[in-house]
Amino acid sequence: MQTETNIALDCPYCGESIYESLSWFKKTYSTCPSCDKGLSANQFASVISDLETAMDENVEEMVNGRPQGGGCCGSKKSSGCCGS
Repeated sequence: MQTETNIALDCPYCGESIYESLSWFKKTYSTCPSCDKGLSANQFASVISDLETAMDENVEEMVNGRPQGGGCCGSKKSSGCCGS
């Protein structure tokens, strides 16, 4: 079972941090818990997109690992490849 990620973004009106799930920020309409002004998903769309891209890249790195060293196959040799 996967739990949803919570994030904190600032309200564009009052500047207070809103700590909610990603899906909350994607809702068509919601209100700021601090100032009760209306918020739409479009107001957060670009930052949400950037966050999701960064999270996807992080998962990819965790699954495949980060390349080590400067050569191919993770070797520290800069010339030759895979033991050659």
